[in-house]
Amino acid sequence: MADEPIREPSPKDESYNLKINAWNGVLKGAGGQLVNPFLGINAIRLGAPNIDLGIISAIPYLAGGLAALLSPWLVRQPELKQTTVRLFLIARLSILLFAAIDADPLLPHRALWLVIAIVWANIPGALATLSWQAMTTALFSGAMRSTAVMWRQWGMNVVGVIAVLLGGWAINRDPGTRGYMVLYVIGAFLGLAEVAIYRRFRVPHLHRDLPSTTWATALPDLWHHRKLRQFILASTVFYFGWLMLWPASLRYQVSVEHANNGWMAIYTAVNAIFSIAALPVWRLFNRRVPTRRLLPWATLGMALTPAIYLFHPSLAAIILANVTGGLAGAGFNLLINVRLMEVVPESLRTMAVGANTFLTGVVGGLGAISAVLFMHWGSLMAAFWGATVIRVMAAGLFVWASGSFRQYVPHPHRAPLG
Repeated sequence: MADEPIREPSPKDESYNLKINAWNGVLKGAGGQLVNPFLGINAIRLGAPNIDLGIISAIPYLAGGLAALLSPWLVRQPELKQTTVRLFLIARLSILLFAAIDADPLLPHRALWLVIAIVWANIPGALATLSWQAMTTALFSGAMRSTAVMWRQWGMNVVGVIAVLLGGWAINRDPGTRGYMVLYVIGAFLGLAEVAIYRRFRVPHLHRDLPSTTWATALPDLWHHRKLRQFILASTVFYFGWLMLWPASLRYQVSVEHANNGWMAIYTAVNAIFSIAALPVWRLFNRRVPTRRLLPWATLGMALTPAIYLFHPSLAAIILANVTGGLAGAGFNLLINVRLMEVVPESLRTMAVGANTFLTGVVGGLGAISAVLFMHWGSLMAAFWGATVIRVMAAGLFVWASGSFRQYVPHPHRAPLG
């Protein structure tokens, strides 16, 4: 199936969408940082075992992977923007389930119910994110995508720092469950405001996959796109190593070093502050260096974070891991999204994004579960070693996917050099 030429949005619509995108990110950052950083420690407080921590870390990615299987359903929706709005609305309202679980101290197996509620909230959220990613090429031209991603990430992080510090302070002042409940309720209402802002995007042109598209018809075409194939392989390996760190680092912070909500807020804030500082630098680099060349360096920087845990850091020293995570993560999150939009075929954009989301989500979720197995059969240090090595491997694969390892192949109608 041949790709159709990309029709760029008008400068007026693009400028407007940049502003809406930034405000949408601000509200998403505020609501998300009042909820997500504290879910793991809340689950531990409710008695969650290691397997639950692995599941909580894996859920957003497993849900994304499973939601990606519904890409043909998204393709058939007559109004993709309105479908995305409804899915985001369900996901943000589902945050209230977390508050309801904390509100009932007599509810048996509350940690399990919290895990189930997180699963429920992430499925519509994952579908909405998938359709949102498919829409970005219609909202922003190729020259402006990295700028749009940067400003959105910057707004999310700036407001997120304030939100997470206030959240950690508020929870520590209340030893019971009210602190968590209040944050969850506020987070849900901020989520509703985020959806209201999202509705204001202007989608001047949205190239849609053929309504008859199915995985059986799309996969053979997607397989023929070598750049997409290589990108997905490198991304899949990275996400396995990325999520392998999460449950292990959370268990180390809370059970070994006895971190409380205040420390969790500090770690998240430090990560966000250094991400804020690094984003403009990565954007400047990206103006001079192609995304495919720069992405491996950001990925290699992400390997520093699990490596720091190998030195048995104290509560204060764990801050360093969040410094490196913020610096490298800013570049990775910026570049991975830009690079994805560069390699997806326009004629099968929704299905290509769905294939990438499915594989990275499912394999990333398996990475989180593998950390639990490492903790059960080996040690925390084994999980940290595994996360470090696999992230370094992913950096090498991104170099390979960029073409740097490809040897010169003479043109069939051209004499070889030399």
